[in-house]
Amino acid sequence: MGLPPGFWILAAAEGLMTAGYAISFPFLAVYLSAHRGVPMAWVGLFLASSMLVGSLAQFIGGEISDAVGRRKVMVCALALRTVLIAVIAWIIYSGAGLWGVYLIHPVSVFIGSLFHPAARSWVADYTHPSRRMKAYGFLRMGSNAGWALGPALGGLLAAGSYSLMFFVTAAVFGICTFILAAAIKDAPGSLSGKFVRPGFSGAASALANKVFLRFCIFSFTMAAVTSQLVVSSSLYSKNYLGFTEREIGMLFSINGIMVVVFQYFMTRALERGRLTSGLAIGAVLYAAGYLGFGFSVSFSEAAAAVVVVTLGELAVSPGLQALGANMAPSAEKGRYLGMQGVFQQVGRSMGIFIGSNSIGLLSPVYQQAPWFIIASIAVVSCLGFLSLGRRLTPLQDGLRGPTLAPAPEGIISPA
Repeated sequence: MGLPPGFWILAAAEGLMTAGYAISFPFLAVYLSAHRGVPMAWVGLFLASSMLVGSLAQFIGGEISDAVGRRKVMVCALALRTVLIAVIAWIIYSGAGLWGVYLIHPVSVFIGSLFHPAARSWVADYTHPSRRMKAYGFLRMGSNAGWALGPALGGLLAAGSYSLMFFVTAAVFGICTFILAAAIKDAPGSLSGKFVRPGFSGAASALANKVFLRFCIFSFTMAAVTSQLVVSSSLYSKNYLGFTEREIGMLFSINGIMVVVFQYFMTRALERGRLTSGLAIGAVLYAAGYLGFGFSVSFSEAAAAVVVVTLGELAVSPGLQALGANMAPSAEKGRYLGMQGVFQQVGRSMGIFIGSNSIGLLSPVYQQAPWFIIASIAVVSCLGFLSLGRRLTPLQDGLRGPTLAPAPEGIISPA
């Protein structure tokens, strides 16, 4: 690959972080609903609001990382989030009022969201546009190795102690903070060295690119679809399919294991074609998988539906990251990827709100109604990516042409 050693350390750290996150946070909705008696509609509103707060950090994190460095943003975000997760664990352990969770969780999501545009920009600094889908694919494999382990362990811990789940998560995030602080270095020439306070002018300058704006809109709709895998599926599994926390964790683990095993092969299958074509295929798979999940009547049928959803994820997740990086000017990667992150985070927030409230309000009338709504949004995303492909250059769309520009001096391009 020709990537610097720091890339593989980042991939391993993201795997650990995802494992730590998956031990506890996928079960937060179940904890609030089943163990603390919070109505599903309120759970959805709370988690969606937290994601919405986090969306603000996407743009801010990208802007700051352009100026002061990717490493500083990543390390500081992880350190602060470690502390906040530990506070949530203590609140659950002590049995204190839920107001503490309602306050701390959105702040934790905001701080954690600063990490992602900085990390994705760091990867883009070291990779050529035609190779970024492969690089992000490897990063996804690291994350999902953790996703395969975390939910299963979390499902076991949930039977005994919800607070222990969050204490373990905090410990893992703390370990990752030290790992990245020691191993990550910024690419030469990647920083502007000039801090500009993030504001509407920076966002407007990125969105003045009409093609990029179109991409952000369909990133929004696609994120609304992808967000159903954790919150909506867990609520639906608990309340309508009768699954235990352990079975819900096993569904998440199936998703994680599949990404680890098949991400490389899916990336190889799609990398010679257009990124937008792969995204369109992934959107259709998401639609089919979620409809199958809605009509499941047993764990095996639900697991098969998760397999189809995961195939869609294999195409969509690295493709979105690569396409956003390819459309960003070299000096504004953090800004553009941060702006893309805003749309995706808001999309996830809206997806959680729509999904959880549909399950609470529509499923009692027609059980599968929420999944028809989500499948329709996935089809809209598919059509949007196909239309976007006609407006991109071949290089932006991930094709390898004979006249590819060399990587900037000091940046290592993968073989």
